[in-house]
Amino acid sequence: MRLTRLFLLTTCVLLTLVSIMLARSVMQEWNTVSAALRGLRAMELTALAMTIAEKASFERGPTIAAMGDADTPTPAVQERLAKARAVSDAAFDATLKALANSSRDEHRAAIAQIEKAQAELAQAREKVSRIIALPHAERTAPSSRITREPIDQMFGVIDIALEAVTILSADAERVYPDLTQPLVGARLAAELREYAGRLGSQFTTPIGARQPLGAEERRDIPRIIGRIEELRHLIEVQARVRAADARVAAAISDMKTRYFGTGLPFINSLTAAGEAGGDYGMNLPEFVARYVPEMASIVKLRDTMFDTARTGAAASIAKARRNLHINAAVGVLVLLIEISVFLLIRWRVLKPLLTSTSAVVAIAAGKLDTPLRVTTRTDEIGDMQRAISDLRHTSADKRRLEREREQLIEKLQLHSNTDFLTNLLNRRAFTERVTQQLAIAQRNNWPVALIMFDLDHFKQVNDLHGHAVGDTVLTEVAVIASKLFRAADTLARHGGEEFIALLVNCGEADAEAFSNRVRAAIEAASFTGADGAAFRVTASFGVAAATAADVTDINAFTRLADQALYRAKAEGRNRVFRASMLGNGQDLPTNPATA
Repeated sequence: MRLTRLFLLTTCVLLTLVSIMLARSVMQEWNTVSAALRGLRAMELTALAMTIAEKASFERGPTIAAMGDADTPTPAVQERLAKARAVSDAAFDATLKALANSSRDEHRAAIAQIEKAQAELAQAREKVSRIIALPHAERTAPSSRITREPIDQMFGVIDIALEAVTILSADAERVYPDLTQPLVGARLAAELREYAGRLGSQFTTPIGARQPLGAEERRDIPRIIGRIEELRHLIEVQARVRAADARVAAAISDMKTRYFGTGLPFINSLTAAGEAGGDYGMNLPEFVARYVPEMASIVKLRDTMFDTARTGAAASIAKARRNLHINAAVGVLVLLIEISVFLLIRWRVLKPLLTSTSAVVAIAAGKLDTPLRVTTRTDEIGDMQRAISDLRHTSADKRRLEREREQLIEKLQLHSNTDFLTNLLNRRAFTERVTQQLAIAQRNNWPVALIMFDLDHFKQVNDLHGHAVGDTVLTEVAVIASKLFRAADTLARHGGEEFIALLVNCGEADAEAFSNRVRAAIEAASFTGADGAAFRVTASFGVAAATAADVTDINAFTRLADQALYRAKAEGRNRVFRASMLGNGQDLPTNPATA
């Protein structure tokens, strides 16, 4: 083949490759633009979901007014309630319409939460309608608390709606990690607005009935204020970690002045009055007129943070589009230059360059075993070929070292989580796993049980047979327990001869039955001492059980099982003792929200 024809053919091939690389680069930039647009869309959907929470929260005010009105609600009260419901329904409809026909998992999850919130709100409205139909005296009697149930259910509507906000916001944060601060801040502000509304709702029934704060209000008000202060701190930390936009700083300052400087002190004075006897010095409309406007500063902060995120997203989209245009223009320019260069270069440069390019591409693709021809050239092309060979060897060494590092990390992680003797989880790993398991159980409202068991007179085993035999006993007991507990149960060595297990979706009776099976298996097992004589061991078990939602302090839960274990030992060992049988006032601390 003539050199001119070969050169022409080679040139066409290279130009084709360059064109493909150019198209790939442009496609990557286009994908960046598409992802940026998707992130902005997620922000808009997040704003719609926040609107659901805001409007549903606002609906509580007219609802409370209607339940506290005369036997037949006045037209003005009825009109306010109808308008508030219409606004809430419009927010639900707008958000669901925006999410309709989406096949993305995040959107389907958000739709499920929104529809769940909508159903909860419908149920609460039905209860409100039944309460409004009751005589005014029955609704507002000092001993009556019937108006609180639908309001509590409306609180739950907001919690569910905020789950959708979290899902959609996380979708936007994945696209815009640099905008996580304003997005998280907006989400925290939305939650702060809800808790501020909940705090105000604690006073509607007492003020409307002119009665002191009830036990529920006295319990919930400090908890809600604590959450409000926590959210305030989180928002301020978010603003300090990364220099906040001037508008955000101004909105935070306004919130401090209005809500935390005026609204919250006003609530504190009402709390004192409610605890003192119920002389609030105002009626319900006056309370609403003084408190609700101060919460507007929180909504303003939320919207400001969200506008900041939107502005950042718009800037990112503009930058991505600009990069797309620049890359496309540069790519075309490069293509034109290469065509010109290809018309000038000769076969001696082109052929080794193609060979070297193929080698570089192979190295970039991870094909480090591709053979390279040894060159004897002393010019720049030879230097390049030798450099590529060195690069291949360096890349191969790097890959080998990375594989060794990954294997070492896996081994270290396994050793840090595993008890070296029994191969069970150690105490630290157990604590981490229990936190995860409790979260799952709490979401599903499952019962949980904690079992602690300790080998009886284990010191005598070590004294009589030696520590090596004692280690063998511990290892075989671990094997026995592992076989008898369920695969989903979390079993660990708690220390020494003591073991601990968390059983999810398991009540006290089932936990006791599990414990007795393990106890009997340990008692039936035979061990061989250092002198060859067989001996047996027994174990004592302590069982504590509760609903997962009530377990707010895992240490307290553990102490309760530990007390039952020591009681089992005190009762003669080799037995199971339930914490519910303690009878000494040692009750598991319960979550105030579920008591």
